[in-house]
Amino acid sequence: MALVGVVAILSALTGPFFLVSRVEAAGLQQTYVRLDRLMASTTTGGTVCARPETVATETTVKVSFPTGFTVSGTAGNWTVTTTNLPSGATVWPGIGTATLVASQDVTFPSTDLTVGTLYCFNFSGTTTLTTGTAGNDKTGVVTTQAAGPATIDSSGYALSIVSNDQIVVSATVPALFSFALSGNTDSFVSNLSTTTTSTTGRTVTLTTNANAGWIAWVKSANAALSSTSISKTIPTAGTVNDTPNDLASTTGYVLDVDVTTDSGTGTGTVSQAAGYGAEYNGTNTTSGGTLSTTFQPIAASSGTTGGDVLTLTERAKITAVQEAATDYTDTLTVVAAGRF
Repeated sequence: MALVGVVAILSALTGPFFLVSRVEAAGLQQTYVRLDRLMASTTTGGTVCARPETVATETTVKVSFPTGFTVSGTAGNWTVTTTNLPSGATVWPGIGTATLVASQDVTFPSTDLTVGTLYCFNFSGTTTLTTGTAGNDKTGVVTTQAAGPATIDSSGYALSIVSNDQIVVSATVPALFSFALSGNTDSFVSNLSTTTTSTTGRTVTLTTNANAGWIAWVKSANAALSSTSISKTIPTAGTVNDTPNDLASTTGYVLDVDVTTDSGTGTGTVSQAAGYGAEYNGTNTTSGGTLSTTFQPIAASSGTTGGDVLTLTERAKITAVQEAATDYTDTLTVVAAGRF
């Protein structure tokens, strides 16, 4: 039947009438709301993103949050930022602090949007939104509006709220400590005499990730160079008092410890402070510290290191009447520990 006939029949039955057409709002090309927290009953901020479909002049954007969420009714609490937006997003033009809150709906200002562009903004999470109970398919709507307000584009989104949205990561860095001697024998470079003579020297290399660094110690078997064949000794000089002895003005047997390498690859600095190696910090080629039969600190580091090096050099000076023998000897025990 032709439309004219239908109109005539309806007119006859009911009197004059109007044909009314209804236009549905277009859906946004893309919509998502990313909350900063998905944990149940948790205060959160978030990010709103949308890609418009319809050519029109936007003046506001309304975000409707899921039923069960607590929405602050104070529009001034809904401040926004536009930094750290998702990749590919454009700052939402004209966005600013919300102008209206009604129940679950929060309305923000906007200016004109370009169809096909993904726009985003962040809303603060201090006093704005609190998630609801745990569950899936928590739905809301994002709507762009023209003056009036009149809906331009509108699309739904869904969220999932969980009991806990965080992963606690744990790790262990194992304690590391390396100690190495360059050799286990050390001979004087020439026969002992009434002038100071030194050994070739041996090095100690230390590597550790101990937070407070390391300490190294030494002890002497005899506190002297001793000859078994004639039962004579060349005693160590001086006393342990944090002050080296200078053999330029005395005789005896001493140990000099030099910081050859402060690696600089960690957090530590090597030093020979009082009580931590000052005794053995000889200042020239004739000085060194008093040896003891108990462990004495020779140096320390304040933090981690990729390879600190100490050089241990023994020195001796004798009187003209020191008894002759070829078997004068001493044994030094060198140890260290990391301060974890």
